[in-house]
Amino acid sequence: MTTVIGSTPSKTGRARDAAGAPSEPDSTLVSVIIPTYNAARFVERTLASVLAQTHARLEVLVVDDGSTDQTTAIVEAAALRDPRIKLFRRDHGGVAAARNFALTQAEGTLIAPVDADDLWHPAKLAQQLAALARSGPETGVVYCWSVGIDEDDVVTVPNLCESRAAGSVLADMIECNLPGNASTPLIRRSCLEAVGGYDPGLMAAGAQGTEDWKLYLALAEICEFAVVRRHLVGYRRTRENMSSNVAVMERSIGLLRSWFMGKWPELPRRHLRRHCYFADHYLASLALGRDDLPQALRYQMRAWRVRPLGLLHASSLRFAATVLARFLGRTRVLGSVDPVAFCDFVEPEAAL
Repeated sequence: MTTVIGSTPSKTGRARDAAGAPSEPDSTLVSVIIPTYNAARFVERTLASVLAQTHARLEVLVVDDGSTDQTTAIVEAAALRDPRIKLFRRDHGGVAAARNFALTQAEGTLIAPVDADDLWHPAKLAQQLAALARSGPETGVVYCWSVGIDEDDVVTVPNLCESRAAGSVLADMIECNLPGNASTPLIRRSCLEAVGGYDPGLMAAGAQGTEDWKLYLALAEICEFAVVRRHLVGYRRTRENMSSNVAVMERSIGLLRSWFMGKWPELPRRHLRRHCYFADHYLASLALGRDDLPQALRYQMRAWRVRPLGLLHASSLRFAATVLARFLGRTRVLGSVDPVAFCDFVEPEAAL
């Protein structure tokens, strides 16, 4: 059952946006989709970062996926303050189903997903729209870089995701999740619809976690990607959030790997080796975040066995520094920057 709170989307408005000439970036309606499930702790901060965008022409579609905490009350209060927010309540069906439902309600021709505990830099959408305007019609996705943040919005990993891959990126996307998480991309609605949206089957298999990566692979097969090389997303990593469940994430990655190996059986082995390396390194980082050092070392050793040259990769050096810091009883990685809140995280303007 679905309950709608807020204004009802205009089908007429949607048709006009879809059929009309390309809009100027400042006049483009962007549909922000936020799936929530027991997100009371962080959702207000997420909404504040979305509503603070310098590109103000937004609709914010929040799909509450059967929360049992105060999530609904918090979003309802926010919707009273800002009519751009629309709240939909559904029985629990998983993050993919919630995002797909939001897509059916969206009026905009551009879709910007964000998880209910992540943060956006105020210029995120404006810079992505500008990058999309400079790109050709074959570009269907613009992603950006992100930083890791903790429960207090403090930057813990200042260079979490920094891919420069653009254009035809399918091979790169097989190797690793280039956008890094679900909150970085701006996606053409037509491309999302062409690939059928997010796959809800991972939840049915008890393996949520790679829904966004699987979507990006499907999109990379039909369109090109562009990248804004600035850290415009704060990606929250806590013990409670879904991607921190190491066993479930490992299962999800395994299903994703089986899917793309079946879809592209002629995939060169070098891409599979790199995929296995980056996947195991990611699992090691999740285990390390849960203070399970033995498990983290097992994953990282497995990654190095698959790709010995990975020992020289920057990610391996960061992992080693983090392990050493834990061994020495330090809370910060050796050589890391002083703690800074995401809202104060300022960097030089980078080439877009």
